[in-house]
Amino acid sequence: MSEEQTKKKGFFQRLKQGLSKTQESLVGRVDALIKRGTVGEAFFEELEEILYLADLGPKTTTAIIENIRDRTERGDTEEDVIAGLKEEIRLLLQEEPAPLDIEGHKPYIVMVTGVNGVGKTTTIGKLGAHFREAGKSVLFVAADTFRAAAIEQLVAWGERVECDVIKQKQGADPAAVAYDGVTAAVARKVDVALIDTAGRLHTKDNLMEELKKIRR
Repeated sequence: MSEEQTKKKGFFQRLKQGLSKTQESLVGRVDALIKRGTVGEAFFEELEEILYLADLGPKTTTAIIENIRDRTERGDTEEDVIAGLKEEIRLLLQEEPAPLDIEGHKPYIVMVTGVNGVGKTTTIGKLGAHFREAGKSVLFVAADTFRAAAIEQLVAWGERVECDVIKQKQGADPAAVAYDGVTAAVARKVDVALIDTAGRLHTKDNLMEELKKIRR
């Protein structure tokens, strides 16, 4: 192993300490990408995919890609470009999340979105447990009607953390389920309503329009 490879390995091993599974997956995939090849168009395409799959969103993903592209266009060495990418990832993972202030909003409505496989339903379950421990009443809304397993998983989480679940059958209109959920949350004077949604990529226009409909 070269000295440069050793440095790369050490950097990402240190960065992984204390990260969530999603963050650790992001670091691992970027690490593998760096080790695999040179910086070129294929590199940027794969980096963009990795950032989207980490659920960073278009704004953050575009900013990171543009910053790294700028380095290559101004003639930075590949070593400097990689160093810049590492710094972008480090700063991203060290950002302090803004405190969640739900006071004054009843119900406080959270719609959880993202691509497939990032753990949206599990995150809702953990958020529900967090709010319940804080003494808040919580309602789950199963608006991921694409997968029957998603509804069942959310119901299981509801039983585990003692949260009611608003649901319909598989294939139902997600926006209708979300509407029923919010209506129920208002009627029951629930503190927090957590809405689960089906996984989707930002490039799927019809699914993004569906998400807008749910949000409305």
